[in-house]
Amino acid sequence: MISDAIALYELLTKKWKDYKVISAFFDWKGNRIEGSENIEAEIHYFKDAPRDEAWFYSIKNYEDYVFLRIPVNPGSVVESPVSDGKTPDANFFRYIKSPDGFVRNVGHWPNVKVDFMVIGYKPKDLLKLAEGKM
Repeated sequence: MISDAIALYELLTKKWKDYKVISAFFDWKGNRIEGSENIEAEIHYFKDAPRDEAWFYSIKNYEDYVFLRIPVNPGSVVESPVSDGKTPDANFFRYIKSPDGFVRNVGHWPNVKVDFMVIGYKPKDLLKLAEGKM
């Protein structure tokens, strides 16, 4: 999935000036280090897990943008959607270590402390590119 995100990022950067793209860089605590003030990360905690082991993020809605999230060290982590026990919601995410092949019966996988980038784009701009209108 990280490779898909990087491919989309590369596509966006080829036409960066033609799109209305915004971006920001966040530390693992969800604090903006630099970038657009229009992108805000929120951190949330699981009720059953220690706060220093498991948390998740969301990016606040802004106009009609969707957000691409990329950890700065993607080889060591995978993005995991958060579930309420039913269906995962892709708007809530966290980073956990890449699976090592072992099946474990644990209440939760601990998070990995990794900084991340957020790139916001408008899907209609991407459609224009696909249709050859840009």
